[in-house]
Amino acid sequence: MTNRIFRPIVPIHDEREAARHARGCIAIIDDDDAIREAVRTLLDMEGYATETYASAPEYVERVARGEPCFPGPRCILLDVKMPEQTGLELQHTLNALSDTTPLVFMSGGSGAQEAVQALKNGAIDFLVKPFEEETLLAAVSEALQKSLNQQAHLKQGMDASSRLASLSERESQIARMVSAGMLNRDIAERLGIAVRTVKLHRMHMMRKLGANNVIELARIIDRVAE
Repeated sequence: MTNRIFRPIVPIHDEREAARHARGCIAIIDDDDAIREAVRTLLDMEGYATETYASAPEYVERVARGEPCFPGPRCILLDVKMPEQTGLELQHTLNALSDTTPLVFMSGGSGAQEAVQALKNGAIDFLVKPFEEETLLAAVSEALQKSLNQQAHLKQGMDASSRLASLSERESQIARMVSAGMLNRDIAERLGIAVRTVKLHRMHMMRKLGANNVIELARIIDRVAE
């Protein structure tokens, strides 16, 4: 008898389902059927989209398949003590995969050392069972907000990369020199071109990047370098 009970992802067909994913999608990983379903029911009632997994390897398998995710913030509610792979081991695996999905741990009998390790490795919170509904919802809200911030930062980086890619080779050279604090005359001397040519390239470069000043230019370049 299989214990694989998570609900397959299906296309969003209506506005209600789209709204759930926009509000947040939470993966619940717990080998206790009763707890897993109780948490799922609570989050469904709060208007979130949910996915449930009876073990850590089931979730890792889904990540490895690279299944597309619906747009919107995501987080993981993760039990600590599970057979096959513990929650802390899964956290280590996800970190190694550079998976930054925010984690909230749920523990029924862990010690302080496990809580410290989980938080040190980036977990949003470490909840001890039984916990109040309000405590869980607050942790989920914080995790989803972090996910939103991550997605916004990633989008900014992608936008910055696209804008930098639109520059000519000369404009790109000048952009990096300007962001480093070099003056037009110094750039002209370095490149062996006229100051007015530098000014012309600089004007075009700033317009393409949507930068109003050197500080904004430096931020755009820094985003791409991150």
